[in-house]
Amino acid sequence: MDQYNNPQYSPLMSKEAVRYITQNITPEEVQYVADVKCVCDDCKEIGCTEQQCDDILYVTKLIAFKEKFQILHWAAENMSMHKAIDEFFEELSEYIDTIAENIQSIIGQFSANNKQFNKIELPISENPLEIINELKICVNNWFQCHTDDIEYEGCRNATSGFIETIHKYVYLFRICKPND
Repeated sequence: MDQYNNPQYSPLMSKEAVRYITQNITPEEVQYVADVKCVCDDCKEIGCTEQQCDDILYVTKLIAFKEKFQILHWAAENMSMHKAIDEFFEELSEYIDTIAENIQSIIGQFSANNKQFNKIELPISENPLEIINELKICVNNWFQCHTDDIEYEGCRNATSGFIETIHKYVYLFRICKPND
């Protein structure tokens, strides 16, 4: 009998969470992952369901990615990367606004003093291509969790379009010239 099926054990995370972390999180992101657990704990403290926690966590992660891209924009070493990151930052901001509003229509309005939104550490890498690929994994995972729920159809449509945008900027980040 494994620990998940043994009533003597009380796992800290679900099998799905452990599987996600072991398959998608690098060792350098330990602090980032630890803060994810804090967000989930805070959500549960205020009475959120697991679905609500997942959605709040997703928006929280998106905000962390947005902050990271803002910093990368300011620190860009050439004009072509500066412009590409700036354009992607705008696309990401619009997506976050759309997805947060859609999620609130489903799970209820976020609290103005929601401390969950201050818990996530920024992604560690300084490479825009690595960060956008990490974002792509995050977006794809969230998208896959909502494939069967008709309530999330608008969110899936927005997310599908945003995945296309991510692919566009993966290409643009790859072709940015260092001397531009």
